[in-house]
Amino acid sequence: MLKPKKITLAYFSGTGCTKEVCLCFAQELTKKGLESKTINLESHDPEKLKQPDLLVIFSPVYAFRLASITEKWVKGLPKSNRTMVAVVPVSGGGDISPNTACTIACRRILKKKGYHVIYERMIVMPSNFGVDAGREINLQLLHRLPEKTKEMIEDILTGEHHFLLAKSRDRFLAMLGKGEHLGAGLFGASIQPSAKCTHCGLCSQKCPACNIKMKRGMPRFGFRCIWCLRCIYACPVHALKPRILSSVVLKEGFICRN
Repeated sequence: MLKPKKITLAYFSGTGCTKEVCLCFAQELTKKGLESKTINLESHDPEKLKQPDLLVIFSPVYAFRLASITEKWVKGLPKSNRTMVAVVPVSGGGDISPNTACTIACRRILKKKGYHVIYERMIVMPSNFGVDAGREINLQLLHRLPEKTKEMIEDILTGEHHFLLAKSRDRFLAMLGKGEHLGAGLFGASIQPSAKCTHCGLCSQKCPACNIKMKRGMPRFGFRCIWCLRCIYACPVHALKPRILSSVVLKEGFICRN
C-alpha cells in the first residue's frame, strides 16, 4: 500500500467547484492520518514546487481539455525523477464524449518532464456553463463528493491504476480545443458592464487571467479571457453581460457551495 509522506494538492478553480473537490480531498486525507499541502495554481510559481511523493492536480475542463492555466502551470514544472501524479479533471458533463481525452495534453507534458502519472479520474460537479442540471441534481453531486473522493484516495493508496479511456474523436476535439483560446478571447472582449455597475473593481481583482483593467472606474475587458465565467457570476450586482454567446451564462447565476 502506498504511503506518501509528502502530498501536494494543486488546483485551479474558476467558480468554486474544483476548489471544493480539492478541499474535500484534503479533508479525506487528514482522516486517514496523511498530511497534504494545498496550492492554488493562479498564484503559485511551478518552478518553486518542492517535489512531493505524490502530486494531485485538479482542474476544470474547458473546451475538451484541462484549463489553459493548468496546462501552463504544468509546462513550468521542474523536471522530476518519477514523482507520482494523479490528475483529477472536474466537469459538469462527466467522463463521456467529448471529454474523454481532456487529460492527454497534460499527461504528455508530465511524462516529458519525468513525472509518473499513476491515476486519472473525473469528478462530476454542478455545471456553470450552458445548462443548469437543477437544484436537486446539483445537491446530490455535492453530497456525493466526500464518498467519491474517499473511493479515489483508496484507489491511489492501494495502487489501483485508473485512466480515462480517450475516444479517437475526442482526441481530435481535444486538439481543436486550442481554439478555445481564440473563442474565449472573443467572448471575454465582448463582456460589457451595464448601468448597474458600481465600479467596485471586484471583477478586475478576481480575474485569474488578469484580463480586466479598471479605466476611469469602469472595467475594460481584453482578449486573454479563459472562459471561467468568474467575473460574471461573482459580480455582486449582476452588471456584466457578454454580447456574444450569452446563452452559455446561466440566467440564475452560479454558486458552488454545500
